Amino acid sequence: MVQIRSYVLVALFIVLIAAEATIVRGDANGNGNGNKGNDNGNGNNGNGNEGHDDGNVNNGNNNGNGDEGNDNGNQNGGNGKGNGENDDFDDVEPLPTGQERAYCKAKGGCHQKTLVCPAQCPQKKPKNNKKKKGCHVDCSSKCEVTCKWRKPNCNGYGSLCYDPRFIGGDGVMFYFHGEKGGNFAIVSDDNLHINAHFIGTRPQGRTRDFTWVQALSVMFDTHNLVIAAKKVSQWNDNIDALTVRWDGQDINVPNDEAAEWRANKEEREVIVERTDDTNSVRVIAAGLLEMDIKVRPIGKRENIVHNYQLPDDDAFAHLETQFRFKKLSDLVEGVLGKTYRADYVSPVKIGVPMPMMGGEDKYRTPSLLSPLCNACRFQGKSAPGIATI
Repeated sequence: MVQIRSYVLVALFIVLIAAEATIVRGDANGNGNGNKGNDNGNGNNGNGNEGHDDGNVNNGNNNGNGDEGNDNGNQNGGNGKGNGENDDFDDVEPLPTGQERAYCKAKGGCHQKTLVCPAQCPQKKPKNNKKKKGCHVDCSSKCEVTCKWRKPNCNGYGSLCYDPRFIGGDGVMFYFHGEKGGNFAIVSDDNLHINAHFIGTRPQGRTRDFTWVQALSVMFDTHNLVIAAKKVSQWNDNIDALTVRWDGQDINVPNDEAAEWRANKEEREVIVERTDDTNSVRVIAAGLLEMDIKVRPIGKRENIVHNYQLPDDDAFAHLETQFRFKKLSDLVEGVLGKTYRADYVSPVKIGVPMPMMGGEDKYRTPSLLSPLCNACRFQGKSAPGIATI
């Protein structure tokens, strides 16, 4: 009898230790993974296309996008392709230390567990969010909280950077060059459509354009949101080269403590918030998507290394973007969108330095504001800023 009682006490002790580990795990992982995210996010800043020389390390490597990739949720009918929901947890009263807590509702190993933000980043959205890391809650199978800068990770799932290099929802890296001055559907679904406008140059002797994404047009419900990089001759990090338009009207994103612009529409809330003093924002359309966007130029060294032969009076300011989608359909289209399908198999050649994705004819649109292309699916209504041709 004594021996049985001892076994019971040992079992209870193990259960208590496991429960405590669930709460503390976020603090243990927070700072380490947060710093890793910073390395990934900032490692590309200023290096530009030099980064894609090593880009093939992501080729077919689903694990290579690790922490940032799982930001996307993986809730699209269990397809594991980063198509998630942000409301997979409820906020719980913070600890006396100010550390915020989250009660996970998502199905899986983290269901009904409470995660605590690390002391290094106690809030999900810091008051001075441009200068501090935020607490990221991941109620997926990872079941953790991490400290992360709120910037695009060009090596993460759903990223679009460089001469355009994508990391698809399946984790496979590919290039889509499009053409200078062209507009292409990046995502086209029943209730969401995203176009990209390409700028570029073709040095003498080349058979194709060097291209970069200069603007994004996001269409949903009856609304249109355009985020673009201004054309600048000489780059200055302290001058804002980013513009935002809502339903055809320029909007000003303030630079105060909250540093955000909001549209509380009947259909859904839309938020644009600064994540740095200049040239960096996070865009949220509730129930549809989040985007982290940064404007950057082509540097002089980058120009020489890749032999772009850019003119001296154009910095070729362009966007680096990372998307996180919610509830895309299984029939979603677009250069990036189709990689989130449950049955998608990438056609690109694995193992080559620059695996190319075709589809220019399928995804070319008449303008940045038009949701029409040969394969487009958008069913939204016409509205200011959305072209019908």
